[in-house]
Amino acid sequence: MTNALHARIDRSLAIVENVAAIGAGAAMLGTMVLVSIDVVMRYVFSNPLTFQLHLVQFYLLVSMLMLALPWGYRNGGAIQIQLLTSVLPDRIVNPMVRIGLIAASVYLGALAYQGYKAFIQALTRGEVVMGVIDWPVAWSWVWIPIGCGLLALRLVVDATAPQLRPIGTHE
Repeated sequence: MTNALHARIDRSLAIVENVAAIGAGAAMLGTMVLVSIDVVMRYVFSNPLTFQLHLVQFYLLVSMLMLALPWGYRNGGAIQIQLLTSVLPDRIVNPMVRIGLIAASVYLGALAYQGYKAFIQALTRGEVVMGVIDWPVAWSWVWIPIGCGLLALRLVVDATAPQLRPIGTHE
């Protein structure tokens, strides 16, 4: 893969990750607003929002976490143990890091695939969590393949980069 092609793929993926991060931020804002309104309604007016807990717990928090994953990794939100990488020569470290990134992307791809299967199964069966509102289960699952899939793609892009970059040094 040429440097220019890799750079275009990296920039395009970064745009998608940024959009997902904005979605995660919107979910966080929605969570804070709903929980705050519920607290006021519950303790001031003795009339809580009956739907708030399910909406926040099954939809907003899941989307917030999963949509933020690839952006967080790209911006340094990952743990990297550098005990070996700081003492081994680059000719050993580079392939070792690339193999680790590919292995992690395969694992995340498998998680994305399993999440997608769970989403499709819940969607086709019309599964719901019954309560005051019958909450469709599928739409709480949809965020898992999106977030894990985007992070898997990010790891592949990083593993195939012409020059390895430390975590969190992307433009």
